[in-house]
Amino acid sequence: MPPTSSPTSSARPLAKPFAPRRRTMLATALLTTLTTFAATACTGANGDDAETRNAARTTDKAIPVVNWALPNAPASLDYAKSYDNNSTGAVMSLVTEPLERVSSTGEFTPNLATSVTQPNATTIVYKLRSGVKFSSGAEMTAQDVAWSIEHFSAATAQTSAVGQQVDSVEVTGPMEVTVKLKAPVPTARAGIAITTLVEEAEYAKAHTKTLGNAGTAPVGTGPYKVASHTAEKITLVRNPEYTRTPRPSADKVVFSVIPDDTARQLALRSGDIDGGPITDRKSAAQWKAVPGATVYASPSLSQDFLAMDVTRAPFDDVHVRRAVAHSVDRAGIMKAAFGSYAQPMTGLVPAGELAGVAGSRQAAEDFLADLPQYGLSEDEARAELAKSAHPKGFSATIEYVKDYPWQELAALNIQQNMKPLGVKITPKPVTANEWYGKFFKHELTDITLPFGFGASYPDPAPLLGKLVGKANIGPQKINIANWTTPEVDRAQSVVTTAGSDTTRWNATRTILSAVADQVPYVPLFTEDEVYAVGRGLAFEGSGITSFDLSNGTWIFRLKSTT
Repeated sequence: MPPTSSPTSSARPLAKPFAPRRRTMLATALLTTLTTFAATACTGANGDDAETRNAARTTDKAIPVVNWALPNAPASLDYAKSYDNNSTGAVMSLVTEPLERVSSTGEFTPNLATSVTQPNATTIVYKLRSGVKFSSGAEMTAQDVAWSIEHFSAATAQTSAVGQQVDSVEVTGPMEVTVKLKAPVPTARAGIAITTLVEEAEYAKAHTKTLGNAGTAPVGTGPYKVASHTAEKITLVRNPEYTRTPRPSADKVVFSVIPDDTARQLALRSGDIDGGPITDRKSAAQWKAVPGATVYASPSLSQDFLAMDVTRAPFDDVHVRRAVAHSVDRAGIMKAAFGSYAQPMTGLVPAGELAGVAGSRQAAEDFLADLPQYGLSEDEARAELAKSAHPKGFSATIEYVKDYPWQELAALNIQQNMKPLGVKITPKPVTANEWYGKFFKHELTDITLPFGFGASYPDPAPLLGKLVGKANIGPQKINIANWTTPEVDRAQSVVTTAGSDTTRWNATRTILSAVADQVPYVPLFTEDEVYAVGRGLAFEGSGITSFDLSNGTWIFRLKSTT
C-alpha cells in the first residue's frame, strides 16, 4: 500500500529558483492545431546550416544499404516486450506499422487507417486501408488490427501504461475496428497510434512464447522485413508486398549495436556505419568534425529526473529527499554531459507538455518558475538531514545506465556531495536492458535515474498523469517513486480524463506543487535529440525527432546526396 503522505512531511517555503527558464515547445489542447515545434538545428562538418543545403541536394536515388547504429540491442523485436524507441522502435517501425503517425507537434497522419473518428468521448473508430499485405503475402484484416491493439494494451505489455485506457476492441465492419475506452481519456488516440505497431495475428499467436526472439520477428506490413537478427546486428530487406508510395530510398537497412558513443563516432568516421544517435551530447563537436557528416539537433519532450522510492527507508522521509535534492549539481552535470544540448527543468514536466491546458507557454513557464527549487547547497542539505530520522546519514544505491554518460556523472556527483553529510552512496552500473527489465517489473528501489522519459503527446496526461497516483503503482506502470496523496489521487484522475482546460490545468498545478514540496522526484533537465549521418546521406528538411524514429518516418526522410 503506497503512503498517502510522508510520515515526516512538512510545508516548505518557496526557495529562489537557481536555474534559468528553459527553451520549450508549445502545445495546445488535444485534437486542435498545435504550434509548430521548435526549429531543428542542423550543422555540417563546417558548422553551416544544413536545412537549406539538404533541401537543395537530396535526391531520390536508391541507396543500396544504410547501416544505422543502435545504442543498445533490443531486448525483443516485439514492441510489447521491449518498449524502447531508440532501439526496438527504430527497427520495428520499419517492419510493423502504426495505424496513424503522430508528429512531435501532435499532428496525426493516416497510415494503415484511412480515417479515425471519435463519435463520443469514449469511442474511437478506425476505417482501415484495404489491399494492404503483410510480408507473408497475407492480406491485412480488421481482425489483425483488433488483435494488435489488444496485444499492445494488455496488462502484461510494456506498452500497457499508454494503452491501459482501452476497455474493449471489436471488429465492427469488414475493414473497421472500434475501440471503447474505460473513461474519456484525452490522449487515448495518440497512445494507440504510438504504441500499436500492427502485426500479423495468425503468426503472432502461433509463436506466443518466442515472438520477438531471433528467428521469430513479428510479421508486418511495412516497407521492410527482418532478414536476420542477432545480439549484434539486425538486417532488414525490402518487403516485396509493400507497393504503396512513397517508398524509402534504402534497399536494405542494417542496424549495428554499438553501445559506446566514441565507438559509434569512430565507426561513422571509418564508414562502418552511416548514422545513429549521439548519446554523449558533449561529443557533438567531434561528430561534426567527421568529414561529410551532418549533425541534427532538436528540442524534445524527453526529460531526465531523479526518483526515490518513498515506501522504503530512508526515502520515506521528506527531509531525506530534500537533502538529496540539495545535493545534485544539476547545472554542472548538464554542462559537463550535454554542453548546449540540454535545458534545465523547473518542474517535473516541461512547459511543452502544459501549455495547451495552461492557455499559453508563458503561463506554463511562469507557474513552473514559481515552484520550490532545490539549488546545490551543502548547508541546506545538512539542515534538511538534521530534521530527518537519519541525521547522521544513511546508505543507499544508485543504479545508473552505463551507456549514458550523464548518469554516471550524476551518480558520482551525488555520492561526492553527500559524503560530508555521513551518507554513503554506492553507484551501480547496469545495462539499459537490465534497467528496463527492473523498471517494467517495478523492482527499482533507493535512488534511480529515469532517462529519456517523454510524453506520447504534448499534454500533461501521458506522462505527468502516469508518474503519480495509486493507480500507477505496480508492474508495467511508471510511478517509480510509489508516491501519492489523497489530493494527488483526485487530481491525477482529473488530469487523465477529458474535460475543460481550466479544470485540468488546476489539477495539473496541484500535482506539480505537491511534487515540488514532497520531492518524490527531482527534475533535472530535458535533452535535445541529436543524430548524425555520414557522407552521401542527409535527412530531408531539418532532421528527425524521436517521434519520427519510433513511427518509421525517419527512413522515408533519409535521402542520398550523390
